[in-house]
Amino acid sequence: GVRVFGQAQPRFPPAATASPASCAAMAIALVPPCARPIVDGVESVHRLVSIFRGQGLALKQEVQELMAATAPTVRCSRPSSRLRVMTLNMQYFSSYPEDEAAAAEKLREATGVVDARSAADVVAVQEGISTKDALGSVGYDLVVCSGAAGMAQSVGEMVYRDEGTLRMCPEHLRDKLLCNQIYIRRGCGWRVEDRGVEQISSDLFLKGGEGRCQGKLAVRTMVWAKLRRPGCEGAVYLMCTHISGGRFEDQYFAQQLSQERGSQPLRCAEFFERQAPRARDVGILVGDFNALAEYDEEGPMHGYFKCGIAGAAGVQADAQVAGLDTPQRLEGAFKDYMVSPFRAMEAKGWTFAYGKEVGITSSFGHLIDHMATSRKLEVESAEVKYLTNQKMGNKDRDTDLVITDHNAVLVSFVI
Repeated sequence: GVRVFGQAQPRFPPAATASPASCAAMAIALVPPCARPIVDGVESVHRLVSIFRGQGLALKQEVQELMAATAPTVRCSRPSSRLRVMTLNMQYFSSYPEDEAAAAEKLREATGVVDARSAADVVAVQEGISTKDALGSVGYDLVVCSGAAGMAQSVGEMVYRDEGTLRMCPEHLRDKLLCNQIYIRRGCGWRVEDRGVEQISSDLFLKGGEGRCQGKLAVRTMVWAKLRRPGCEGAVYLMCTHISGGRFEDQYFAQQLSQERGSQPLRCAEFFERQAPRARDVGILVGDFNALAEYDEEGPMHGYFKCGIAGAAGVQADAQVAGLDTPQRLEGAFKDYMVSPFRAMEAKGWTFAYGKEVGITSSFGHLIDHMATSRKLEVESAEVKYLTNQKMGNKDRDTDLVITDHNAVLVSFVI
């Protein structure tokens, strides 16, 4: 027999006569009542034996044979945890209601803190303001902020001093630092082991003219936090970023911005690799990619190109220099520019957690907020949380209280 938990136990029958079900029944019989909640059937047999070994308990030859005989039909399981991640672009508070109590209630509803079982554990914020604690009153603590680290530019600098855009932003916020942030829910069970900020943009010079400004590309950063939950084997490196693009920088796509947009998420992936992650560690990159993953030639990105990009004088001047001498070649270059972050990450072996089935996140009908993982994770759920309404097509309202020009996305990962 084998001695388990200090008790002498009867011998197992020969392995050749034992089925997986009888193996599980015998394993359960070996466990004192106080320990039986950890045993849930066939899948627990290998886990139970690993506990025996971990306690220095010897296994008789018959037990080893029994485990070998049932191994093909028994799946070894590891403890798992849920990590619920939300991506949220705050649009530098340009659409934020004056009634801050109502706005906080809307954020409380979106993050789900009213029910801890489904609430976001971490929220990755883009276009936050360094002096504003967007989620403190909702039950979250600020973990890391690119503005607090001194790696951010003001709202005015990030929108290239565009007068129309600045008029939408409250005057007292125009010179505040626009930043990426990560928040963690109080009492969620995940702990922060490390954190930091990395610059992911290059010092690319944008050539102006034809009504466009000229100067260095606005700085883009990635904030990160290393998270771990007690009982979970691996750590999670959660990274939040906002990739170059949008209606200001899209006007320069025919210069070198396609390569730049592809390089920025790669720098995030390479950062994760430099941490020398263990086998069970995982990287999750979250944020505003300023594009859809797929470019549909009849879809909203095509319409945006036709109406807002193709006819711009600066774009036409860049097209001549780049030799994009037909409408088809010009749009082909724009398509490559838009999808370059996705193709780069896929070539790196990263997996996107959801696609267009989740819905749209920008107020112009695009899915531009994404999550990518260093290895494929089980996605338990992915859901859009409505924080804005659509500006095109006279569509019904999605929310009675707009707080930004993005919808949030909440994803539950099984770690």
